[in-house]
Amino acid sequence: MMLLWLIGGLIVVSVAFLLPGSHPEVWPNLNVAGLAAGVYILAVIAYTIRSPLTKKARTATWIIAVITVPALGVFWTGMDSTSHWQQRTLLSIRATIGRGIIASEVPDTLLSILDEYHNPKGRGIRKMSLGKIFESRYPRTRVGDNIHIPNSESDSLRVFVSTLLDTIIVLEAQELYVKGRDPSFKNFNGRTGMVEERYILTAKGVNHESRN
Repeated sequence: MMLLWLIGGLIVVSVAFLLPGSHPEVWPNLNVAGLAAGVYILAVIAYTIRSPLTKKARTATWIIAVITVPALGVFWTGMDSTSHWQQRTLLSIRATIGRGIIASEVPDTLLSILDEYHNPKGRGIRKMSLGKIFESRYPRTRVGDNIHIPNSESDSLRVFVSTLLDTIIVLEAQELYVKGRDPSFKNFNGRTGMVEERYILTAKGVNHESRN
């Protein structure tokens, strides 16, 4: 009979785990499975402590169960809360790192173009526009293209050209997989809620807008 209880418990908990469906977030599945396991444990206890156990033994068992099962539930929810807090913290750190990388790379690219614009080295008095200087550095680049060269396979930074004119250049620096402040924000490349910083180059200098 005990074998049937073990098999039944395995089936109940497994089915409960699969009920919420497949999601990147595993905690909903674990929570449903944990609830099913708790109910199963209580059912096993009720079956196990039937007669001929004394009333005193049954009472003591139920007291222990009433204390232990809720304690396990509190521990379980604490683990759930802690794991989500860790996830949020790691994502926040990753977003900060991503913004730092963007701030260290993208402005320098535009400032070097601005420097060449105001100091046309090797061209005498002939002055090229900002757009022409950009095109000379990034041949065949058009609006919508990514000009960032990844440093590694894990590099998810993209720097898209959103405006390319003689007098103004706008770059949208975006992390593909790092969430920003607003989860509903529409990113330049069509994604939603990712980190995005905008840099605008004109003859007067470089302006920065933290988009998300």
